[in-house]
Amino acid sequence: MHSTVKEHYDELMETGVTKIEGGFPDGMVQQVLEGLHKFIDKNDHLFGKHRDELGHYPRVVNLHLAFKPMLKLFTENPTSLAVQDAFFGKPTSIYTSLYFEKGTGQPIHRDTPVFSTKPEYQYLGVWVALEEANEMNGPLMVIRGGHKVPELDREALALQKYGNLESIQKMDNELWMLYQDTVHKECLERGLKVEEISANPGDVIIWHPQLPHGGSGIKDTKLSRESVVMHTTPVGVPVYHQDVFFNPKKLVPEKAPWVYIDQGDRKYASHEHVDFAHKDPHRPNEFITA
Repeated sequence: MHSTVKEHYDELMETGVTKIEGGFPDGMVQQVLEGLHKFIDKNDHLFGKHRDELGHYPRVVNLHLAFKPMLKLFTENPTSLAVQDAFFGKPTSIYTSLYFEKGTGQPIHRDTPVFSTKPEYQYLGVWVALEEANEMNGPLMVIRGGHKVPELDREALALQKYGNLESIQKMDNELWMLYQDTVHKECLERGLKVEEISANPGDVIIWHPQLPHGGSGIKDTKLSRESVVMHTTPVGVPVYHQDVFFNPKKLVPEKAPWVYIDQGDRKYASHEHVDFAHKDPHRPNEFITA
């Protein structure tokens, strides 16, 4: 393992997060960003209706399926890929992605209830800054070491609401909040602190599947904070949701049902549609790409 890769891998395993400064070919991230803006302008009939009162739009799910240059943010950073491969012990693939035009302001949370893999914890969050992220526009925040806080008694938490584990819904916000609030409390009781991580365009932040993280408050809501997060897994690993996470003994297939598309020597999961913040989950969006 190259010394730089080992340094980031060790930091990921010890603290739960690592930041890789740069690593892309010169000018590539800016080219992707400029191309993305042109793509969005060309498809304003789809993007425009989702903008908020300040002209920003919410998260866009799986935009890499329509705007293929975004895949370069996955394939063209050798250090980032090598760290992910070392974590999985297998070649890394993209499961899904999120594009953000602005900071999320998300509370501290672990991703694992909605990225529940078989085998468990075969998942990474890989965030790429497309422009500077700082205290004004809402950088990422993390609880270093929070990934080492032992897993909660998930079945017991679920049974506080459900009569039996087979009744758990795939998505349950009340159960989600109960889990996340308990994790956050456990971290604070161990003296762990919330930390903001600033970033420059082209920086990559990789977090452990169990790392508590979120988005800091946005001091100037007029500012954008463009970024992409890729949810990565080894090829073939299935991803489930809360009904499996809170019932870890549930028997489910351990092979992903989707097919993969080749991107050079890498792969990404084939999904049917791009989704604007889960507003139209059953309707494919027709994008203008030329």
